[in-house]
Amino acid sequence: MNLTCYINETDFDNYFLISKKYNFGNYLKRKIGVLKIIEDFNQSKKFFPYIDFSKKIKIEDKPDIIRVKESTYTRNPETFIKIKNTSENDRWVGLTEEQFNTIKRSAGNKTIYMIYASIRSETINNNPKTTDLTGMFLKEMEDKNKSEIFQKFANLNAECRIEFIISSKDLSIFAYPFERGMNMYETNLFEEKRSSSFYSKDGTRKDVLSIEEYKKFNGVKKLEIEKGFYPEKDEISEFKIKGTFKLIHKRKKSYIECISDVSVENSIFGKFYLEKNKFYKFNLVTLGRDPKLKRNNLFISKKRIYQLIEEGKIRKPEIIVEEIVERI
Repeated sequence: MNLTCYINETDFDNYFLISKKYNFGNYLKRKIGVLKIIEDFNQSKKFFPYIDFSKKIKIEDKPDIIRVKESTYTRNPETFIKIKNTSENDRWVGLTEEQFNTIKRSAGNKTIYMIYASIRSETINNNPKTTDLTGMFLKEMEDKNKSEIFQKFANLNAECRIEFIISSKDLSIFAYPFERGMNMYETNLFEEKRSSSFYSKDGTRKDVLSIEEYKKFNGVKKLEIEKGFYPEKDEISEFKIKGTFKLIHKRKKSYIECISDVSVENSIFGKFYLEKNKFYKFNLVTLGRDPKLKRNNLFISKKRIYQLIEEGKIRKPEIIVEEIVERI
């Protein structure tokens, strides 16, 4: 079954008069898109979303599907669904501990599913402002012979795709508890570099402090953020490494020279496969200007989610959608 749908102007008919008052374009696209996708899996049911247009901080106490219609009968859903956004640049997926506890309390005995969906719209000149929902919608309505005010916006278009679905059980098992005060980290840990960064025609470059060689290594190494500086928890810096390689240390950073293909695995960041005869910067760095977390959080690396799906530890989204439309 298809996990992608295209959204057009008729999909917004029930919501547009309210949505144009606030900047809720992607919020609406995501919810409407996900509903269209799951309804396609079972066309005998129609789902009604919870739409919140207040400007208050969102409280995760309501499901995003609040009513289910079968034939002429409308009822409350039997499962608790949250529809969440995920974008290409996301590093982590999850909830604050407070949000998770609120959802579990609100759901009661109902199974909790968190549907993560992405929204893509074709822009004009790579300008994301041209895909503003209100502007695109009014462009559709505008008489081009009388006005060109909204012609700078793209034609109304949006593609919604369900990327993955996480149950509350999945989050409890696979998420790492990042505590308040801990740092958030980059998840793209290995950045390819040129050999000239370390070696010149005269030998090793002067800024290389040391080189450690490991032949047919198969064990655990603790890798630094900077020289002598490790993350708050051992689990973040301990990596299972297999292969023949060299660790190259500069003043602030460490690098890996792969003499063979090398596999690197960490319980939080997932698995990485490094190629023979290539050099990589070990990029365990904090994210953002203020990386310290203000709350307790449960996060899974987005990269690792796809790996867990491939390994069968988290089910494929199309299988879970079929379960949702059957059980809801």
